[in-house]
Amino acid sequence: MTTQDDFQAYSFEQARFASIAKGWKALYVALCAVLAAVSIVHIPLAPWWAWGLFPIFLVPKAALWLLMWRGRTDPVPSTAECARALRILSIEVVFCVGAFVTWQVWLSLWGTPTSIVVLVLCMGGELVFILFGLFHLRVASIVAAIMCVAGLILTGVLADSILGAGTYMGGFVILTVGGLSGLAYIAHQHYVDFRQLVLSRHSLAQKSERIQALQEETLRIANTDMLTEIGNRRSCFHQLEKALAEARRTGRGLSFGIIDLDGFKGVNDTHGHLVGDRLLTAMAERLRQNMAAHGEVFRLGGDEFAFIVFDTDDDDVLRSIGDEVITSVSQPLQIGGLNIVLGCSVGFASFPKTAESETELYDRADYVLYEAKRGGRGMTVVFEERHRRIVEASAVVERALRAGRLEEELHVEFQPVLDPFLRRTLFWEALPRWTSETLGPVEPSRFLLVAEQTGLVTRLTPILLQKALAAARTWPSDIGLSFSLSRHDVVALERVLILTSILARSGVSPGRVTFEIAESDLLKDTERAASHLQHLQATGAHVALKQVGVAQLSVHLFKSFGVTAIKLDPSLARDLAHSAANAPIIRSIAALASELSIRCIVDGLETREQFDRLRSAKPVLVQGDLYAAPMSADRVHEFLEGERREVAAG
Repeated sequence: MTTQDDFQAYSFEQARFASIAKGWKALYVALCAVLAAVSIVHIPLAPWWAWGLFPIFLVPKAALWLLMWRGRTDPVPSTAECARALRILSIEVVFCVGAFVTWQVWLSLWGTPTSIVVLVLCMGGELVFILFGLFHLRVASIVAAIMCVAGLILTGVLADSILGAGTYMGGFVILTVGGLSGLAYIAHQHYVDFRQLVLSRHSLAQKSERIQALQEETLRIANTDMLTEIGNRRSCFHQLEKALAEARRTGRGLSFGIIDLDGFKGVNDTHGHLVGDRLLTAMAERLRQNMAAHGEVFRLGGDEFAFIVFDTDDDDVLRSIGDEVITSVSQPLQIGGLNIVLGCSVGFASFPKTAESETELYDRADYVLYEAKRGGRGMTVVFEERHRRIVEASAVVERALRAGRLEEELHVEFQPVLDPFLRRTLFWEALPRWTSETLGPVEPSRFLLVAEQTGLVTRLTPILLQKALAAARTWPSDIGLSFSLSRHDVVALERVLILTSILARSGVSPGRVTFEIAESDLLKDTERAASHLQHLQATGAHVALKQVGVAQLSVHLFKSFGVTAIKLDPSLARDLAHSAANAPIIRSIAALASELSIRCIVDGLETREQFDRLRSAKPVLVQGDLYAAPMSADRVHEFLEGERREVAAG
């Protein structure tokens, strides 16, 4: 049934149509009652054809119209169809009321005082029904009402001529005209009020539709990455939450994967953001097509993308999907005349096999992505039970780090960096050490990895730097200090300013200090890191890149950061005895560094055989257990003194 509340969705014509359709049955019953009353009263007074033929014609016609309108109200027709139906109905109303009134006036020829009263009452009732039942048909209802008034007057005239009732005609006419005017005015006000109500609600409905459209567009924008037009981070976790709920309900598997693009930062920094944006857009489309058969792709930010893989937690299937992604990503892309080749690694975690929540899926996929990149990149790693054990062990280390008295538990050891041909130490690298009150001595590789992954490294760095500078203050003034920073230490300006403050208060000349940072860390946010490291360089301190030469050699970083030294990844030196290709790589990098007037440090030398393979790589500095293992601060002076005596002895 149509209600007034439904009118807010209708145009004015549709609302008129719906209102008439709703009240049509009641009006039809009332008019049938009038018809029956007139016919019954005149059965004994007039011939059968006078009181019977008109009802025989009108009742079926009205019934047909009733059925037609009832069948068209759900749903309400279009505005144009409603306007057409209302025009036809107006004509029908005028025709039928005219015929009805004419029939009643004609029957008054056989009237008696009683029957005349019935006719007058019936036509008065018709007048009320028409003015209020059909007030939506304003013109038709007024014309029909005038016909009823004319019928009343004519009936009165005929009654006067037949029955001699003229003494009552003046009052009858005044009553009729006055009543008609009042009723017409009231009906008109109903029409105006109805029209205003419908138009206001229609306007409100249109505004609501526009607001709804804006809300939907806002929601789309909020869930869409504007550059690549795929789902963004917000959309990713919203869809992951829904998919996880469905997986719990159905008992099916669900997997979540993360990748980031190897080499994108270099392309973006070298060729500009426009090329970088086009590269990300093209790569997003490639990933979307590649994953179409498996699940959905999202951009988490930067060059990091994520996958939701539906209906599987099978490790072999995930490795196959990951390998497909790696192969797809590694295909060359033509961007603005450039032939660009990127790489990637993939990390997967699965529900319910290794994760129970959205957070666990993300954290564990991110963890094995980091493992994949540490393992040499271009790999797919699926989170397994062995990773769970490592994560649990890491959680123990993390809790100990958070609860530990780090000022007391942390200390520093030092390893010399030498010129092998002059047999002279130029500076010492500070190496972090931690003896936990609850865990005892913890391997540096273990606690530094946890500190890096959790961001706790920013708590460790200031403490270690102060201890390293305190030791360096006791060294000869020509001996330098090398100190490692993490990505977390340089991405925020306030952290860099803390380091400059520690350096300023240390009493050590900044020119003796070199801050090392991994090449891969700088590639993640080159511009911001370069800007922040300038504050360290402004003090007179130096910047060096470490772990150079494994993934890629980013020569543009040398210029961006004004580095004074590069330190090769230790794996290059350690594998010299097994890989004939490593020696030419080291010699090439050393030659490039020499051309750029940058020191090249070969780290990880442990045997004489390794060093012998590097004799032609000049000039290089060396570091490793071949010369000296890391030592405590109080042994540094002893080492330097022994070195001085050895040089003096020739």
